[in-house]
Amino acid sequence: MYLAEERRFPEKPPEFLVVGGGKGGVGKTCFAVNMAIEIARKGWRVILVDADLSCSNVEMVLGVHTAARLDDFFHQEGGKSLLPVVCDTPYQNLRLVPGTTGLLDVANPRYQKKMAFIRELRQLDADLIIVDLDAGAHLNTLDFFLMTDTNGVLVITPEKTSIDNAFKFLRAALFRRIERFYQSPEVGLLLKRNETLNDFIDCVQSSLLFSEETRNRICGELLALARSIRPKIVVNKASNAYEARIAANILTKYARHHLKIEPEKLGFMYFDNRVSEAVNTGMPFVVGRPKLRISTCIADIANRLGYV
Repeated sequence: MYLAEERRFPEKPPEFLVVGGGKGGVGKTCFAVNMAIEIARKGWRVILVDADLSCSNVEMVLGVHTAARLDDFFHQEGGKSLLPVVCDTPYQNLRLVPGTTGLLDVANPRYQKKMAFIRELRQLDADLIIVDLDAGAHLNTLDFFLMTDTNGVLVITPEKTSIDNAFKFLRAALFRRIERFYQSPEVGLLLKRNETLNDFIDCVQSSLLFSEETRNRICGELLALARSIRPKIVVNKASNAYEARIAANILTKYARHHLKIEPEKLGFMYFDNRVSEAVNTGMPFVVGRPKLRISTCIADIANRLGYV
């Protein structure tokens, strides 16, 4: 257990760090768990949330077991509260909202229950809430990722498949935001016919469904919605800084050109085959092997986020 001097913080809504990326196996959960411990041991009050509603594994990577499950929240009758499922961990300043059993009724909650979950997360007493998402671009995952404009983290690897999946995830998130902003069947129909924001804007400009004034307004709104999303890129399993920079640059170029989104390059983590050992033993590497280069990378990223 890490011992940190107790701090007094002003009462304010928690910050969010929402970890996604699209492709499975890129290290989202390892990043979320080790980052949560790193920031918590500096004295910040952190809550780690396992928001993978089908295949949760934060407990395994964190090395804890809880009796409470996120299922308990979704099964509550009437007014819902997350407090009964927020659990302590062996690490000071770090609490956990454990994942679900993965059964169908909780893996695919109704929209109202999902919104209640997001609302309750915003009311938790913490300085930072780190949310670990599942792989893919399901509606639940996209809505959780869109809880924050500037602190959504895309974890990728230097592989082309990971970069491509991260781009598709980011595109799906943007289109989901557009869909929720307009709640219009006409706009929804156009979204399904286009693969990039540029194509979508061209389609709107040439559409006979809207007047010229409406087309111009929509195009301006689309650009504003895209620019409001400012995700952060973390490259995992990199052989060196150059390889990580190339991967981040490729994703940034795709996002800028096709989606009008400008990501921020947050940092990278070295490839280390001892990470698998840390996962299997339930001993996060920032705890069990704090001198590894990858542990130093976690500390550097935490500093860049402002948690010093």
